[in-house]
Amino acid sequence: MTVALISSLSPPRGPQSLGEASLAISTDPDPPRLGLNRLQIRLTSADGTSLPDGKVEVKYGIEGMGTLTVAIPEPAGRGVYQSAVEFDRPGPWQVILTLRREGGPDHTTTYLYNVAPSSGGGKALAGTVHIIPGLSEKISAGDVLFVIARRGPGPPLAVKRIPNPSFPVSFRLGPEDMVMAGGPFEGEVSVIARIKKGGAAGPALPGDLEGSYRRNPVKIGEAPIEIVIDREL
Repeated sequence: MTVALISSLSPPRGPQSLGEASLAISTDPDPPRLGLNRLQIRLTSADGTSLPDGKVEVKYGIEGMGTLTVAIPEPAGRGVYQSAVEFDRPGPWQVILTLRREGGPDHTTTYLYNVAPSSGGGKALAGTVHIIPGLSEKISAGDVLFVIARRGPGPPLAVKRIPNPSFPVSFRLGPEDMVMAGGPFEGEVSVIARIKKGGAAGPALPGDLEGSYRRNPVKIGEAPIEIVIDREL
């Protein structure tokens, strides 16, 4: 078993070698923050092509605590895997990735993230956005996913912009995503997910794709929130 330890506030920018394979990792947000974070793992062979027979296992936990949470990454195609990890307290967190291949040894690499305290007291809207198969085929390069939280009429309370989404998509909206900074990030809101064709911000337009959290309104701080994009405007 090969073990590499990488310590940083944000993920390494280049690919890491795992035996005959190469691994690149990114997080959203970057660097990761307190709460739910989206982890994207890309596996390739030495020549840069995708690795079809590789399987990735994710474990994470506070460094030195001994207890690890297992996350099951979901394949997104072309050697890309996605997983949500939740850092529920500030401090050093380790994320351990193990690559398993049929007939070969396991290879493991460990990332260490120093998760800073949240300036908003840790309250957030976090969850996952899915899309029904019939609409996923209508997503084009350049489309952008917006997760929008509203409290009554007027401008949104908070917006998360996610370009070139690969579903399912994990998201987190916190005080840093507020449209009007400085106000309280609390109370009940309605949350929707919208794919804007071409990526331009603004009101919904014909051809955009949308879904709403079925239990709207939701209290900020409750998680997870599952949204399914199920209609074309």
